[in-house]
Amino acid sequence: MSFDQKDPLVICISPGLQGRWDVSKKGDEEPLASFDEKEDAYAYATELTKSKEGATVLVEDEEGFTALSTYGDSGTAWDRNPQQSNG
Repeated sequence: MSFDQKDPLVICISPGLQGRWDVSKKGDEEPLASFDEKEDAYAYATELTKSKEGATVLVEDEEGFTALSTYGDSGTAWDRNPQQSNG
């Protein structure tokens, strides 16, 4: 799979059919992949963006799209609001 090198890569995670989670490139109608678990969709989307500088993952919910905060090498960062503190 290759992506246009000129434009920043934007990967979207959104609710799909039958309770699944779709991962797609922004602007594409067909998903790149579909997952039963939201966490699996996060991991896949994060992996897609690792090699592309400036890439973004957006997650769709009831309020629209929110950027997914990614960090570390695990490819699993579920905190979508990095400004929020735990205490």
